[in-house]
Amino acid sequence: MNVQALEPGDIILVGYHDEDSREIQRRTNSLYSHAMLVWYSSIIHASDIVITENPSRMLFAEDETVCVLRLKDELWNKTRIDDMIKYARSFVGTFYDRKALVALRDGKKVEPKENRQMCARYVAQCYDYVCLDLVDGDYELCTPEDINNSKIMRRVEKPLQEATKEDEEFAESFDVTLLQFWAIKDFLISLKRKFPNEDIVSLDQLEDFIVHNLSVGDDVLELLRRTDYFDLWAKEKEHCPYNYSVDAFKEKWKDNAARMAIDVEKDSERIIEEKLRDIAEYERRIETIGDIEYYREMIALRNNIIAASKERIAVAKQVKEDLGVVKIKFPWC
Repeated sequence: MNVQALEPGDIILVGYHDEDSREIQRRTNSLYSHAMLVWYSSIIHASDIVITENPSRMLFAEDETVCVLRLKDELWNKTRIDDMIKYARSFVGTFYDRKALVALRDGKKVEPKENRQMCARYVAQCYDYVCLDLVDGDYELCTPEDINNSKIMRRVEKPLQEATKEDEEFAESFDVTLLQFWAIKDFLISLKRKFPNEDIVSLDQLEDFIVHNLSVGDDVLELLRRTDYFDLWAKEKEHCPYNYSVDAFKEKWKDNAARMAIDVEKDSERIIEEKLRDIAEYERRIETIGDIEYYREMIALRNNIIAASKERIAVAKQVKEDLGVVKIKFPWC
């Protein structure tokens, strides 16, 4: 992806070439099979679960079709986009509606399953939250092609750029964010076994469940400890030592070091901002709801992630200074 061409609220449509995607394209008479939402420096979309990914890690084959859509200028405003992104974030971890996917692949439409998501439905629902009708008719049953035909969107020019060798290496390098989401998925599955009468399919729903059932906090914490959830920040340091050493960073990315430093700094700043919000919320809950170990562990985890992020920022800034990089002004800044 040409990351600098993206703005928050943009929609990325992709035509992948796996069997299911080809069948969806054929059944919907479309070049596209998947829809994603741009979330500041990340992409958020419904895959096996709703996840976020770094767009710099997204590579597309030459024969895969990609387009980026942007809300028309007369409808765009920062408050609206911020509200949309905040709403989109609340679904992180939500399971995919597999039954609806099979129906779409087979050219059928079924009633969407409550508390599940599909890619196009998820994107359209986020737009609907801020009173924007992305598609004609019921967004619950929409497809990527319906989004492609949206009357409120316009196409973004040159959303792709040719991948360098460094881009390919970065895309294939250790990705702690994706590992975290797979850990969350495993955890939510184990949570379903522990509490079979509760349909908890996202971390936001889990937090609400704990608020109303503080006594389950220890059980939930024990299930989380059986995953890699609390250790992934340390594994990132182990697998990506170049993010924590100026010389190693420049050696790793060579001629691409300046651009990678900008990406790392921007992404780490976003992570810190997000984790600080989380900490403030947990501290509020400790004060108003109850001081349980689950909340303390969550605060400790986020403090560790913030500390590691600050180390990455320090390295990135030094690399930029050494290479004489002038700060790039992004459209949403």
